[in-house]
Amino acid sequence: MNRKAVFTAVLAFSVLCLPAFGQRLRADINFDGLFDNREYKNDMQPQTIYGMRVMPEMGIDYPIGNCDHTLVAGFSKIWEFGSRDTIAPDIILYYRYGGDNWVTYFGSIPRHNLQRQLPDAFLYDSIAFFEPTIGGTLIQYYGERWQTELYCNWFSRQTETDREAFRIVWDGYVGNRLLGAGWFTAMTHFAKPKEPGHYIYEKFQLNPYLTLRLNPGAGLWLKTDAGVLCSLVRCRKDGRWHSPTGFLGDIQLGWRMFDIKSTVYTGESQQPFLDDPEAGLTFHRSDPFYNHTFYNKTELGVMFVADKNVQLGFRWNLHFTPDTPVHNQQLITVRCTLGARKHFYNRR
Repeated sequence: MNRKAVFTAVLAFSVLCLPAFGQRLRADINFDGLFDNREYKNDMQPQTIYGMRVMPEMGIDYPIGNCDHTLVAGFSKIWEFGSRDTIAPDIILYYRYGGDNWVTYFGSIPRHNLQRQLPDAFLYDSIAFFEPTIGGTLIQYYGERWQTELYCNWFSRQTETDREAFRIVWDGYVGNRLLGAGWFTAMTHFAKPKEPGHYIYEKFQLNPYLTLRLNPGAGLWLKTDAGVLCSLVRCRKDGRWHSPTGFLGDIQLGWRMFDIKSTVYTGESQQPFLDDPEAGLTFHRSDPFYNHTFYNKTELGVMFVADKNVQLGFRWNLHFTPDTPVHNQQLITVRCTLGARKHFYNRR
């Protein structure tokens, strides 16, 4: 018997024997379709992103007492329509260990495992779409009144020309269905490549906020957040810290499948090294609209399909910045989740 036949036989035997050892197989498939037409003006880059992403995963659960051990493997593949560049698939491979109210991940972890997705002021949605995994460690706690998570995303390894770069994020929420308070914090370390002539950049971000939610009935709901967005940013070339601070708030009104949302930032420019070719968007990783002293995003949305497995929606976004014509954006999103896992899409 050749090696291939032996391997196949051992694999088949192992799968058949899994129930005898208290193990369970699990499979999940996540599909995301995106049409994002950005008719931006002046200092904002117009572009159209049209593509899809598929993320199949398969894992083995091994419960021991009150804890679960899980090993998951899969991949993430993106197809950008019209592009002649082939985007290589990203590997998904992580170990998950959890109890009643906490869980720990280690490996290449899909972002949909997060309790809360980072807002645009922390992570540009384009980066989130094309980098759907976190490389590192994730720790989560979830209780009845509060939830929190801490993770490290190591998104660039040092080479002769590439920087060592990672981001540590801590977020959480405390409250009930009416009132609550939350926070997002992030520390980004943008180190030097091996070749000389470069400098280290660092950024600390903090966004504490208060939340009010109202559900008067008849399919009507209201949600509003208000808080502070502040940063500490420096390049070690001169060692001078920049400390932009401002107000960040939003209000969202929904009725059944329709909603309107308005987000406002007013304060100092949050990205002091955005025009620096050594740093730029690769360092800041947040939406460039927050480099303006005033920014308003007004969204008109309709969700045609919304259940635990399928979401299909359209949004018309209007972006307002000082001394600039209105930026216009049309966004169609399709999301399909097949599997037993609980995801935290779009939670804040």
